[in-house]
Amino acid sequence: MVVYFAFLFHIYQPPVQLPFVIKQIANESYRPIIEALRKHPSAKITLNINGTLTEQLNDFGYMDILEGITALASRGQVEFTGSGKFHPLLPLIPSPEIRRQIELNYETNQKFFGELFKPRGFFPPEMAVSEEVFSVVKEMGYDWIINSGIANTLPEFPTTFISQHPNGLNLLFRDDYISIDCAFDKINTVDAFINRLYYKQTSEDYYIILAMDGETFGHHVKHAINNFLIPLFGVLPHRNDVKLCNVSEIIDKFPKINIQNPRASSWSTMPYDLAHDVPFPLWFDPNNEIHIEQHRFFMYALTLIHLSSKYRDSMDDEKKSIFDNARNLLDRGIHSCQQWWASKRPWYSPDMILRGLNEVLMASINAKRSIPDSAPDIQDAMELIMEDMLKAQNRIILSL
Repeated sequence: MVVYFAFLFHIYQPPVQLPFVIKQIANESYRPIIEALRKHPSAKITLNINGTLTEQLNDFGYMDILEGITALASRGQVEFTGSGKFHPLLPLIPSPEIRRQIELNYETNQKFFGELFKPRGFFPPEMAVSEEVFSVVKEMGYDWIINSGIANTLPEFPTTFISQHPNGLNLLFRDDYISIDCAFDKINTVDAFINRLYYKQTSEDYYIILAMDGETFGHHVKHAINNFLIPLFGVLPHRNDVKLCNVSEIIDKFPKINIQNPRASSWSTMPYDLAHDVPFPLWFDPNNEIHIEQHRFFMYALTLIHLSSKYRDSMDDEKKSIFDNARNLLDRGIHSCQQWWASKRPWYSPDMILRGLNEVLMASINAKRSIPDSAPDIQDAMELIMEDMLKAQNRIILSL
């Protein structure tokens, strides 16, 4: 009997992150992880790197990190996933915006990683899934999607088979318990980790998916690379009972049986959230007034962008430039962190909330400015929308 397991590391920083924070994380986490993999050629991970972080690493001069990831991918030690470029919570935005974020992510990462960036699988930001997300991901050609364990609706948790969505998308579910214990430093030795992998009393081969923020290693848990990851990578080649794979290798090894529609949920969703019909509690809690106003604010901004986009062909070059700037600001501005920092479970940061709001507001103002003078009725309509939008913004600011 063999336990096959995969690490899926998710690395991302919000587009409004401060440069000194990225520098700290690059030194504490990204570079040491790359070095640990480089020194252990049999070790491998599945990696989600959102395109916004790829660009930040390039813009701040951390090309060695991008080159290190590229080298590891060329050696088969890194398998990439697709995602949304600016890390929006996909179930909370319309299908065209989901598709746009996925396309932007693909274009950005292919620009830097070239043909090595050919992801089979998909990592939804915060593992937030819904039927709309499954539909778009399948339509865009992905083979599999990772879900939190809480999303599984089958009586048996999939460990000896791969279940599928009715649309044919292969479904992977992370082991929430082991993943969370690793992330919160409750499992911090090789022996403790392997003992946890052996939780099933069976003679059958089975698999376990462990998914967490890559920043866990070295940044959130300072000793996790030297005291856990490196020793683990060193031990595994000498064991026949535990095998480290990437996620796609597990997909290829195990049979595809059982159809299910996973629950709308995220990797921060708890059973009591589902019991109260709150699938995305850290980003859209109906009892959180800031979340409600943030969502309203985003929807107003999306409306303004889509109204102005209908006039792009009739814009002069100056107006097109203004519109394109608005579109880029909105792409950036709907990142999920500002809602996360408004959740108060227990995280709360007025600064992060306001940084996100500012980009969305600038996007809206530029969308309004881009409308040609020949369309005064649309300009009037956009002013009315902006009035309501500013009321939502005011309610958010007064509540901070």
